[in-house]
Amino acid sequence: MSTWNIDVYGVNGVLNVYDGQLGTEGGGLSEEIDSTSRGLDMALENAKSPPVETALAGFLENYAERTESMFLKGLSCLKGAADATVAYQRGDHEMALTAQEDAGNIDALDLDMGGEGS
Repeated sequence: MSTWNIDVYGVNGVLNVYDGQLGTEGGGLSEEIDSTSRGLDMALENAKSPPVETALAGFLENYAERTESMFLKGLSCLKGAADATVAYQRGDHEMALTAQEDAGNIDALDLDMGGEGS
């Protein structure tokens, strides 16, 4: 492995900015996705034409899948960079490399999407 020289405080600053843009605690991309979904839902409820309803439903499904993937991939990158930086700071370069490799991998988030109330 090459020698790393990470500015931990600088990375933290960048991650905080990105976290706000992603909207993990509200706002950002998350709010834009939700707002657009609500607008599409309203359009679907008010459509009085079966072909328009079919087209809107298909678009909404595609939109939901793509934006969920986009958000989760961003979250995975954020988590991977944070985990890699923490491992680096602790001197665990092998764990840092693993975290870096997991960045961008949605499966590495280990989300429990199956249960309600979680």
